[in-house]
Amino acid sequence: MAYRTAAALGALFVTALAFGAYGCTSMEGGRVHSADEYRARVDATKEAGARTVLALSPAPDLGGHWPDELAQEESSGSCVDDGDVTRDQPTYSWDLDFADPAAYRAAVDHLRRTWQEEGLTVKNVPAPKQGEPGAGLPGITTTDKAGIDLSLRPDWYSGKPTVRADGGCMRHHGAYDDISGTDS
Repeated sequence: MAYRTAAALGALFVTALAFGAYGCTSMEGGRVHSADEYRARVDATKEAGARTVLALSPAPDLGGHWPDELAQEESSGSCVDDGDVTRDQPTYSWDLDFADPAAYRAAVDHLRRTWQEEGLTVKNVPAPKQGEPGAGLPGITTTDKAGIDLSLRPDWYSGKPTVRADGGCMRHHGAYDDISGTDS
């Protein structure tokens, strides 16, 4: 009887230890990805945003450029390194020029239908109020099947119509400059 009790207590201890370790990993932000996995997430995020820009109809004036040439990399103050692990949040935005507010609204409606046809859940973003940047221009957001948050809405500061693709905060090995190929 004592043997069974000791074995049961031992199994319970090992199980509690395993759940505790898993909980600590979750508290730290999940598993640590390889540099290649992070690089793939960066590429997927940028591609998802570029596809969104190309799906707009009527199309904005891109000045003769492809969307990937116009992508602006953004940074996040809330996604910071922890200890010896790097955290980055691949986020890109595209400032867009439409012929007029009516063309922008038509593009929002078209993109909403496109995303719904892809089986994505689309959320409406109310238009900023009078006196705020982008006043009167509504927006939409979704999360694609790869978990990338996408939006078409007025920029919070400039009010310009903007597509944004956010790949989420990701823990990974390797410095971002090593992964992106940029020089510091």
